[in-house]
Amino acid sequence: DVKNTSFSVFVDNLQPQITRAYRDLDALKIVTDEKASCVYSMSSCNFVFDEGLKFIYSNPSIKTNHYAPWKPNIVYYIKCKDDFGNQPAPNQCSIVASATNIV
Repeated sequence: DVKNTSFSVFVDNLQPQITRAYRDLDALKIVTDEKASCVYSMSSCNFVFDEGLKFIYSNPSIKTNHYAPWKPNIVYYIKCKDDFGNQPAPNQCSIVASATNIV
């Protein structure tokens, strides 16, 4: 017997995208379009991922919602990477968010 089969292979080589960033109570919340881990710096985008300050998950089973302490008048330089290691270039950010209180 001879049979033919076909299949498609999807290779994920794209970094996670941040779809939302906003204040949620006393935290900066970011939402990513896929499971990711995210870190931030308060000085620039030029930092090594493993040296960044880690965002936390409010629920470890939902790895698309990320939280960091809300610090007014601070700029967050944020990088996110997925389970495959896809992330921004060493001197680039996924997003830059500025924490501002509006009264």
